[in-house]
Amino acid sequence: MTDDREKQGESARWAQASAFKRQTFFALEDVRRAHGAARALGVALFALIAANALLVFVEPQVDVSTGVSQVLLAFGFASSVCFAVEYAARLWVADLVRPGRPPARARLRYALSPMGLVDLLAFLPGLLVLAVPVSASMLNAARIIRLLRLIKLSRYMRGLRSISRVFEKRRHEIIAAFMVLALLTVTASVLMYEVEHPVQPEKFDSVLTGMYWAMTTITTTGYGDLVPVTAAGRLIGFLTMVLSIGVVAIPAGIFSAGFVSEFRAQDARSRRRERQEGCEDGARAERDAEEVAEDAQGRDAEDEG
Repeated sequence: MTDDREKQGESARWAQASAFKRQTFFALEDVRRAHGAARALGVALFALIAANALLVFVEPQVDVSTGVSQVLLAFGFASSVCFAVEYAARLWVADLVRPGRPPARARLRYALSPMGLVDLLAFLPGLLVLAVPVSASMLNAARIIRLLRLIKLSRYMRGLRSISRVFEKRRHEIIAAFMVLALLTVTASVLMYEVEHPVQPEKFDSVLTGMYWAMTTITTTGYGDLVPVTAAGRLIGFLTMVLSIGVVAIPAGIFSAGFVSEFRAQDARSRRRERQEGCEDGARAERDAEEVAEDAQGRDAEDEG
């Protein structure tokens, strides 16, 4: 009964939203369901993010004394303004992204979310650099922070979203697997240091060096710059290599199972959407509201997790 009331409330909020707000939501969150100008806006936003991603690699190669540098600077400022407008728009439609929460809490949730912070840092340094006198080091720091704009591309890449969902759903198993990996790494590094340091003090000069050897061994990289020469050291190396086969395979298996589950869920959603494609235009708004509610429930589940 409670779930039914929540769904009714979410559908009511969607129905009460203006057509402009709904299209803004689609342009920002799901451009495939946007129409007309909203679809063009979503595509333009993606192009702007992609251009900024390219700018990250091009700008360091340009001589600051040339006119091209000034053009790139102007483009960077214009991009910061556009991203600021995008951030404000995302705050505005946050109550549609998470309709199960009060509007103020939904907007606060977005602002404090990882992607919300990325959106904020995507434009804030660029505007501050022009508004406040900064040193060369601060300017370089602002350019480095602008690399966060690359993360914004993840919204338009279903594969990256699938990876993030797998991480979210399997985070407990993944953390446990990496804890086992960390335990093996620390144990092997300490043992190797204790055994090899008396014989090779210039090479195994600290436990951190032993940890470097352990990581190159466990990951099967094997640079060959650190090699045990004692019988005990070689035995430790042998056991580390044997154990690492199983330890490294654990997270790989977790990821594989998670991806299979995620792809099956995506296929089920796609088939359900295809079945609904034949619905009448009068039911389109109701269908959109249901899909938005499903997406919101997924986000709320991730937040609670």
